[in-house]
Amino acid sequence: MELKLPFDLKDVKPGEFSYLTKRILTNREGEETGKLFIWRKTGEEEYNYVMICPYCGGEQGGATVFTRRPYRIRCSKCDKSVVIPKLKNEGKKKKK
Repeated sequence: MELKLPFDLKDVKPGEFSYLTKRILTNREGEETGKLFIWRKTGEEEYNYVMICPYCGGEQGGATVFTRRPYRIRCSKCDKSVVIPKLKNEGKKKKK
């Protein structure tokens, strides 16, 4: 299960992107069956993405503007809403 990106990460120049992330997606059973790569070029409003759906395994790409949390992308193949997981704050100390 590998995502086909429209660019080579080795060619990314500093400052070219304002947002760039790769996430593992889980299905309802908690199995890691999907992947998501999201990026937004500096100065653009829309986020671009490529995704392997954790529910049906279909690959899709597109662009969207996120307006409400939790952020979601709807799979065009199985029509399920895929929640984009937050990054975990591992290693940060909890405030007392």
